[in-house]
Amino acid sequence: MGAEKKKQLGVLGLIIALVVVLVGSLVFVGAVSGWFDDPKVVLSEEYKCTENCDAFMELDANAYEELLKTGKSFVVFVDQDGCTTADRLRGYVLDWASSVGVKVYRMMFSEVKKTSLHDYVKYYPSVAIVDKGMVRGYLRADSDEDAEMYNDYDAFNEWVGRYL
Repeated sequence: MGAEKKKQLGVLGLIIALVVVLVGSLVFVGAVSGWFDDPKVVLSEEYKCTENCDAFMELDANAYEELLKTGKSFVVFVDQDGCTTADRLRGYVLDWASSVGVKVYRMMFSEVKKTSLHDYVKYYPSVAIVDKGMVRGYLRADSDEDAEMYNDYDAFNEWVGRYL
């Protein structure tokens, strides 16, 4: 192989290395900036509020299914009376709703069992985030992975922030 040929291969190798470095840098910056993350859920306008944001709107099975059909984006708290974990999570949800100025639905677990939400939420309490009629995220009461959100407001707030 001649000297000229080696020189051409060396230049080609440098160009390829430079392209790889540039593309890799771009992908890295994009990943850090969130370019590849799922887009955030934007709640439907009727759920934004400026007063009385610290109270739930009651929701039954039929109304829930109707909201899905109309493509609404909303938050629903799955509740059960007499449950100490539900009491704590209820407080977290109301504190969060009041701090960000949104209304949240409350559905009793007995109603959830009659809806498509039961395909996701098998145990109470839970919080589900619905985006344009589709469940995007929910807390699992039976999961060690979600335990922190049930026991620490900051962890709960961070979890919600991943979606909204």
